Amino acid sequence: MEADKNSFDHQEKVIPIMGCANIREQVEFYTALGFEVAGIYTSPNPYACLKWKNIDLHFYGSRKVVASENATMCYLLVTDVDEVNHRFENGLKSYYGKIP
Repeated sequence: MEADKNSFDHQEKVIPIMGCANIREQVEFYTALGFEVAGIYTSPNPYACLKWKNIDLHFYGSRKVVASENATMCYLLVTDVDEVNHRFENGLKSYYGKIP
């Protein structure tokens, strides 16, 4: 049986690589959400790999990235958005004392 040419192999995956002004602050924020650090490099090229369940996010650090000017979005598809939102809120409150 021939595979549907529009179907994805389970090995295929898209991992967004997003810019951020400060790699350490970015990692801090995502670990507060519950992501695990798979790798972090601060020199010579700041880069971080974060993972939560089947979700991988990668970030590169650049002083040229200004959040208000460099809007980047990433769509996360989850089974229970309320559960994920609750988990993320609790992580942020625990780490920052509030939701930033």
